[in-house]
Amino acid sequence: MKKWLAVILMLTMVVLTACGSGDKGSSKDTSTVEQVKEKKKLVIGTNAGYYPFEMIDKKGEMVGYDMDVAKAFAKTLGAEVEVKQYGFDSLIAALQAGKVDAVFAGMTITPERENAVDFGESYYKTGQSVMVKADSDAKTIEDIDKKGVKIAVQIGTTGSIVAKKVIKNAEVKEFDDFPTAAIASQQGQVDAVIYDEPAIKVYALQNEGKVKALKDLLATDSLGIAIKKDDKKMLDALNKFLKEYIGSDEEIATKKKWFEDSDWLKTVKKPE
Repeated sequence: MKKWLAVILMLTMVVLTACGSGDKGSSKDTSTVEQVKEKKKLVIGTNAGYYPFEMIDKKGEMVGYDMDVAKAFAKTLGAEVEVKQYGFDSLIAALQAGKVDAVFAGMTITPERENAVDFGESYYKTGQSVMVKADSDAKTIEDIDKKGVKIAVQIGTTGSIVAKKVIKNAEVKEFDDFPTAAIASQQGQVDAVIYDEPAIKVYALQNEGKVKALKDLLATDSLGIAIKKDDKKMLDALNKFLKEYIGSDEEIATKKKWFEDSDWLKTVKKPE
């Protein structure tokens, strides 16, 4: 009889332990959507310097197209946006570690990244451009892919990946961010910079007569907003938002503000 009592007590403890661990797991597995709604805050990771998607204005605030998109998405969740700055190559790790709820950083959707995170539907199409000094004779990528030539890229970006695949003879040098790479170009440390087309266009506007972009793009990219892997509720909420937002009057006005007008250039810090 005592043996049976002992067995019953042991089974009861196993059941209670399993129930307890299940409760803890359910809290951990709560979708980011519920967490954002509960704390009324959408924490996003980004990397300033990708004009006009994310940059710091003269007041020290993060602004740009991505910031406006993030605020519009947060509004649908009844939340406000909190921005955290990371090195571009650290953004996915920050997302996986739960330090941010999403990444708004003009991130190109690639198979490698899709193994680590999920992306909403692409919200912007762009490509990789080559920037050289205004007085450069280069007209094509072949003109700069020569021994002795140095080409700058930002570490962890699509430009870096593409350059390492396409460039056969020139030396590819990695920098922490685009502004640093661009300055290195103007100072003669490198001969060209490979980066996203919108940012190079803006930099050329800021430094008129000093730099220019080569005509042809090296690659075309689809940009996406990254979220944690396998968070279906968050992915559904994000895609629902994008379906309604992209092409709306609000989004068209935002795109016009950052990509067609240039008044905002006076309000942001310019790389010196």
